Amino acid sequence: MNIVNEAQNTYLPLLVLVDDEQDILTALERVLRGLHINIQSFSSALAALEFCHHNQPEIVISDQQMPEIEGCTFLNEIKALWPKSQRIILSAHQDFDKISKAFNSGTVDRFICKPWNNKELKFIITKALDNTPLKSTEVAEKGFINEPINFHGMVAADEAMKELFVSIRHAATTNAPIFITGETGTGKELVAKACHKESYQQSQPFIAVNCANFTKHLMESQLFGHTKGAFTGATTSQEGLFAAAKSGMLFLDEITTLSTTLQAKLLRVVQEREFTPLGTNKVEKFHAQLISASSNSIRQAVLDGNFREDLYYRLNVITFCLPPLRDRGGDIVLIARYFLKKYSKIENKLFVRFSKGCLQIICQYDWPGNIRQLENIIHGMVILNTGDKLTSEMIIKALSSTIGLSDNILPVSNRVTRPAIRSEERSETPIEQTSNPLATNTNTEIIPLWLTEKNAIENAINYCQGNIPQAAALLEVSPSTLYRKKLSW
Repeated sequence: MNIVNEAQNTYLPLLVLVDDEQDILTALERVLRGLHINIQSFSSALAALEFCHHNQPEIVISDQQMPEIEGCTFLNEIKALWPKSQRIILSAHQDFDKISKAFNSGTVDRFICKPWNNKELKFIITKALDNTPLKSTEVAEKGFINEPINFHGMVAADEAMKELFVSIRHAATTNAPIFITGETGTGKELVAKACHKESYQQSQPFIAVNCANFTKHLMESQLFGHTKGAFTGATTSQEGLFAAAKSGMLFLDEITTLSTTLQAKLLRVVQEREFTPLGTNKVEKFHAQLISASSNSIRQAVLDGNFREDLYYRLNVITFCLPPLRDRGGDIVLIARYFLKKYSKIENKLFVRFSKGCLQIICQYDWPGNIRQLENIIHGMVILNTGDKLTSEMIIKALSSTIGLSDNILPVSNRVTRPAIRSEERSETPIEQTSNPLATNTNTEIIPLWLTEKNAIENAINYCQGNIPQAAALLEVSPSTLYRKKLSW
């Protein structure tokens, strides 16, 4: 049923609409009519499924609550038929658990709330059209698939990261809560900002706050706002972040540090989309998208009784798990060069490259502080040195002074091997043989980190009877991380 516009000899993508209410279908058709697409509408999910058995849709929009079959179940059938289709769920019901599972399993690409905003709906469908198989083929033909890209300040060539960028684009077209997990310094706020820049809300405020920086009382005042005289010292009224975010995005970092009292109040905000400033009974609407993050295991916090389980499930509709820098393979060199170029320009310096030895150290160091640590180290080296290249001596000195240690910067033995540096960047002398005041002490009974990690991964996979996605969920990493780890052993 995909058709060609004969007048212009151009292909029209097929969009299938499914809703048991005819008024909804009519309203959707009216909004989407000008997008140069072939729209086919069905009030029966079973009829739509039969149609899709014989026609390949680029986009399918389905209501969640339908008499014959639920929307998520219907879209799972569409996924089995046409895996590359863009699948969008439409619902007025707060069915977070099912929609969250469908989104995280890849059954659903986007979520739209009823009643929808017409401008938002057009934006979402336009974004979906950009990710159709036709568009993907065009990109592949141009040779961009394996090229490194800069996605809102996040540099990557790694396919797992590129998949994350696609997921960010999908998530940015919904108002559902997003939860980001990852070690300190992996770029959680960058991901939140990317969601904002990719969304139709990009003209609205983006507000970020680290919950760990405030006491219980101050955090409550920051979020909810207060009226004059609400508490001792409240000499003036103050707008809270829930109000200041307007229809934009509010990013709550380190959310597991919130007190249980604040967690209960936040749960009400997420559930009811409303809040009450301190010192008043006036209820105000919360319009922004909520993005939360934690560098600690939120599941462990739930098990320990430090975080509400019901709030966890409300916040965990869409989840992004950011890999540590040490697991990103060849991306580390791309990121290092990005920061070198950035800070050479900012500091008006002449640095344009790394020495061979410096690159080897960058690739072999474990970077416990992840991207933030790498960025700060390179920034500091650019400021404190002169010339056109950063050397191994400069980075050894920078790492030594930063972490305050005289050894173990380069744990060369028993290390997970990174992808090799290009031949022109290899040092003539192996880094293990260079003058290194920070060499590893091999006379130790400590089990190597890579072996501990390997055992943990294998135990999880065995526990899940070979189900790698399930093992990845237990380990709180992405399945692609486990596949890469297994290939490296």
